[in-house]
Amino acid sequence: MGRIFGISSILLLILTFPLESILAVTIQMNAGRIFKKVSIQKESETEIEVVDPDGVIYRIRKDKIKQITEDTPDTIPEFASDESVPTGAVKTPSPKDSLPEHSILLSQSLSNDGAFQGSDLFGERQARRNGTSYKDFYEAYFLTTSVEILGLPKQFKLGLTVMNPLVDRSNTDSDLRLQSAPGGPDQTYLLDKSLAAGTLQFDPNEVKTRKEKNGLFDYVFTRAMYDHETRLGTFSAGFLFINQNDPTYVMRGYWVIGWKAPFWEWLNPQFSINNKMLNDYGGTFQGTHNYRLTLSHEFFKGETFRITPSLVVGYAEVNDNTDRKKGISDISPRLQFDYGKFFFAANMMYRATPALVDNPTYTPNIGAYPDSNSNDGLTIDPAKAYGYKNELIVNYLSSLSDDPAVKRALVDHYQQQHIVHVIFFYNIGYTIRI
Repeated sequence: MGRIFGISSILLLILTFPLESILAVTIQMNAGRIFKKVSIQKESETEIEVVDPDGVIYRIRKDKIKQITEDTPDTIPEFASDESVPTGAVKTPSPKDSLPEHSILLSQSLSNDGAFQGSDLFGERQARRNGTSYKDFYEAYFLTTSVEILGLPKQFKLGLTVMNPLVDRSNTDSDLRLQSAPGGPDQTYLLDKSLAAGTLQFDPNEVKTRKEKNGLFDYVFTRAMYDHETRLGTFSAGFLFINQNDPTYVMRGYWVIGWKAPFWEWLNPQFSINNKMLNDYGGTFQGTHNYRLTLSHEFFKGETFRITPSLVVGYAEVNDNTDRKKGISDISPRLQFDYGKFFFAANMMYRATPALVDNPTYTPNIGAYPDSNSNDGLTIDPAKAYGYKNELIVNYLSSLSDDPAVKRALVDHYQQQHIVHVIFFYNIGYTIRI
């Protein structure tokens, strides 16, 4: 057949092969890749959609197909009927061979950071833990393990993703803060009073540096979706739950609805809404709607080496029950390279509306003064918040004026930095079937 393979070839295949054969064909690509025991589900002028024995769907360009051949059925279906009972033909039990060849699709990757709807998952927490400035590239390395259940009916999707930090997991002291109990108020001022008075003003066995629960924590994402195909496109509905091993053991729950457009297939447009439905952090973020538009295109589809650029744009509505912020949560381009089972992806997250993360929940108040302006895109630099050096600088700046407003302006100017707009991270890993 070669490169002249087209619609007529598929129609000829459908007309000449029996039904059992259509459910099991082998497709050989020009580049040598082979899809075995797949069934042809639908066809357009340029592509065909096939499903493999595990239920995984592939879209294959016709000009990349070298040959389609039928697979010989392993066994001849046998039917048993009992004329004395009006039940019709009864099919014999399915042999074990009819079960999916694999049970799960396993993917693992190493990353330096991660993101979700405009939130940095690891790097910014790592900066607060280690007393370093917020930046656009972190070394908060973690291992992502994703499992997708294979062999389910085509409409159902069920998956689990676990993110396990490989660094900074243990709890450490709270950046030289003196405390009488873990998580208590900073009492470093007692040391300054002692130095000024020349005598110890506190019990060093009681007020000292203490370990905080500031290690990077694990995330668990659970997803269950149902797809329904129509002439107007594919509609999806399901649930996404996010557990994080935070000291407060938070769970986020989303009701997800989506639509995959039946046009512009080259760009693969998809639109979804993540509707937050669980109450965490005392109600903050409850009721959030994040509208997400996804565009992507896979080059060299069906080949061993593939390139897939994609773009996701998210818009948050009713982000906070207190000030009800709205805006573009993230613009996230991604460039992924696949070679066989291995892949590498370069990612960027641009937070076009920093005010969405300028709040005490996402960026805690760790400065000398609480953040009273949640729309200026400024937050406290962790490198300038704690420790003896910063304490001395804050005290010196405060001594320059008796006016409280001037004092605060001087200290804020020293401690604050702009919220990072752009964050870069990468993934390198593999995908196999088990």
